[in-house]
Amino acid sequence: MRIRIYRLFICIMGLLFLVTGEVAAKGKKKQEVKADAPAPQKRSVKYDRLFRGKKVETKKGLLTIHKIGAKLYFELPMNLLNREFLLGTTVSEISNNGNVLVGQKASEPLHVKFNIIDSTLYMQEVTNGTRPNVYADEVGMQQAVAKSTIIPLMQAFKIAAYNRDTTTVVFDVTEMFLGDNKRMDPFDPYGKTAAFGLLTRKATLNKSLSYLDSFKAFEDNISICSVLTYHEVLTRKNTGYRHAEQVTMKVNRSMILLPEKEDMMRWRLADPRVGYFVSSRVHMGIDVDRSTRTYFMHRWNLEPSDMEKFKRGELVEPVKPIVFYVDNTFPASWKNAIHEGIRTWNKAFERIGFKNAVQSKDFPRDDAEFDPDNLKYSCVRYAPIGVENAMGPSWVDPRTGEIMNASVFVYHDIVKLVNEMRFVQTAQLDERVRTPKLSDEVMHESLRYIIAHEVGHCLGLMHNMAASAAFPADSLRSAAFTRKYGTTPSIMDYARYNYIAQPGDKGVGLTPPDLGVYDYYAIEVGYRPVPEAKNAEEELRVVQSWIAAKSGDPMYRYGKQQVYDEYDPSALTEDLSDDAVKAGTYGIKNLQYILKNMNGWLDAEDRDYTYRIDMYRGIANQFAGYLKNALLNVGGYYLNESFVGDGRTAFSVLPKEKQKRAAIFVMEQLRTLDWIDAPEVTKNLTVGTPKSEILVKKFAKELVNTKRVSLGYYRDPKSYSPKEYLDDIYAHVWASTIKGRNLTKAERTLQYEVVCAILKRIQIPNHRLGDGKKRRQTQVETLAKEINPVLPVQGFGFQYYVTNLSNDNQAHLWHGLLIRVQKLMESRLNGGSRETRSHYGFLLEKIEDVRNWK
Repeated sequence: MRIRIYRLFICIMGLLFLVTGEVAAKGKKKQEVKADAPAPQKRSVKYDRLFRGKKVETKKGLLTIHKIGAKLYFELPMNLLNREFLLGTTVSEISNNGNVLVGQKASEPLHVKFNIIDSTLYMQEVTNGTRPNVYADEVGMQQAVAKSTIIPLMQAFKIAAYNRDTTTVVFDVTEMFLGDNKRMDPFDPYGKTAAFGLLTRKATLNKSLSYLDSFKAFEDNISICSVLTYHEVLTRKNTGYRHAEQVTMKVNRSMILLPEKEDMMRWRLADPRVGYFVSSRVHMGIDVDRSTRTYFMHRWNLEPSDMEKFKRGELVEPVKPIVFYVDNTFPASWKNAIHEGIRTWNKAFERIGFKNAVQSKDFPRDDAEFDPDNLKYSCVRYAPIGVENAMGPSWVDPRTGEIMNASVFVYHDIVKLVNEMRFVQTAQLDERVRTPKLSDEVMHESLRYIIAHEVGHCLGLMHNMAASAAFPADSLRSAAFTRKYGTTPSIMDYARYNYIAQPGDKGVGLTPPDLGVYDYYAIEVGYRPVPEAKNAEEELRVVQSWIAAKSGDPMYRYGKQQVYDEYDPSALTEDLSDDAVKAGTYGIKNLQYILKNMNGWLDAEDRDYTYRIDMYRGIANQFAGYLKNALLNVGGYYLNESFVGDGRTAFSVLPKEKQKRAAIFVMEQLRTLDWIDAPEVTKNLTVGTPKSEILVKKFAKELVNTKRVSLGYYRDPKSYSPKEYLDDIYAHVWASTIKGRNLTKAERTLQYEVVCAILKRIQIPNHRLGDGKKRRQTQVETLAKEINPVLPVQGFGFQYYVTNLSNDNQAHLWHGLLIRVQKLMESRLNGGSRETRSHYGFLLEKIEDVRNWK
């Protein structure tokens, strides 16, 4: 009984415990709910308190922007955390456009994303041009790469509030748009005020003179305008130059949302045999025994709107065409040429199946969303500044190379450049250009070409400086040939106008083509869809088959722009044809013809000689260009991107005959240069050193340089040797002396400058340049060129250096030449005119004085 009573007691107590526990639990739950319940209310209170009683301006779009008093806040949807953006800087207005152009995007856009860690919101920099962008294929390697290349934090923001349902986060971004952020520097380091890069700029933001101006929010982007004032100081190293000014500018910061991974354009792998701007990533793979770099083209994302029609060979419009908006501030007479230049590229896109791929529109006047300073819009802008240039930069999605925005800037004085080029290069044949003010017809021809060239850059194309070398010189005197091909196979070359055509040539084309053969080919390589390819590697194999089909044809050859120094005479700027000597000979005849007739053509319109001063300077510069182009053949070598089966070697020395002919041409021109002084023209122009003396001095120093010849001879013993080159200098610089003739002024100047250059060349101590301290530090030059071994002949981008070393130990040859010259002049000292004898006597004393120095 006791046991039963005890068990009953235990059961009752257990039941009571369970009931009590359940009641306690219920009570506890109620208390927990009570504890959490105020949170949304607190959030609501914090969010509301941010705006309560304050002057607030709000814009809603991709994200919501609030201006509360003098502060700016972003309200970022939580679903945009970890989404990637481009954040770019554009100048909308400025007090001095020599610092940066209106509409210019001088600094690369930032590739960023936002993330919340603990209670702080961070902006992270996803990619950066100076930081390796690495990827791998295998899972384990990918994990290692991820740990080794984490995304750095760029800026921290204190979270001000969440909205009521915590779907957005609010943070203060005032400092981001009013701070002195050098990563979003609005200044152009190569602007006119900075002497196109020669001056060093220090610009300090004055926050007391800076403020937030306006802001906009749209479905896929936002824009923030700030007025920023800087104290700018420009200096030049090792000089006393200093320039200071206050610069105020309105700066637009645009932020656009980039596509998600599944919507990204498939990159097209690049091939260095076709000139595209590229981005790259480092690949950690095991298919080869090293890490490699993957290069991909910069190009627009053009997809056929109807793939089935496209496959059948029908023209289709792209899903998203390339649209350029043309500035309404351009002179009215320029507008048609600009639109035509843009749309010219449709011819190339039609060849690969697209219609209306490239479109142009004037700035819309009734579209509230349109903003030319926004990254969303690609524009052609007018720059009212005295610079003779135009340019076509673009911005890309760094993950794929997709061009997101492009701009063309047309500086006002591009018309001055056009006028001078047309006169100096074509006035021998084209009566329309013999005037200080070109007709609308002529200007239209030239502007259309300039715009098409710059839009080519906006499509991703680099300069192709080898294009014009595909044409024989005499072909450019043929009416039929020039009507078909223009002056070059590519408008991406710097082959301007037909300076080869002679006064009697009838019907010859004088301008570059609308599009050249290479331009059609390059667009195919970059943009023709390959629907059968499953990935970028399969696509590359197809694209390279197109390239292989053109291998060996000079019309399709790509030659890089040569920066710092020029090695390949077939890939030069401002040249025509495959023969610099023949082209220069024709060009010089034309310059002499123009100079002879210039007064008769211009007396009526150029009453104060202002125009002739510029044109005379242009004639001298054009002549110098002809000599430079020829002289670069001496010791020159052809450079190619070479693949197995191409039929082209990466490096080949010019044939001896071509080098020798070019050297003799230059020396003969310098010996007979008196014509360029043209007293009947120059007597009314500015007073200065005769052009003949300036040019002879310049090229005499270039003649006495065997580094290039030594390099070529080192690589190919059958080529032009330094000894043969010096023998030719002796035979042609002293040709009149050898024959016992009196010397012209040009010949005297040439001989003097060559002798001085030889003395410096063989490093006789008391003839070195500079003071005693500098003399002690002087080193004998023995290398063909200061070489950066990291940059080989082959690869992507510009041609900077040639990775090749060669000793230039020719001092004994120069010394031998000096002795030959000395003995020759001694033998002629008592013959010829008084001026000739005095010249020999002076040079002999100079040589003897140096040789006898102790």
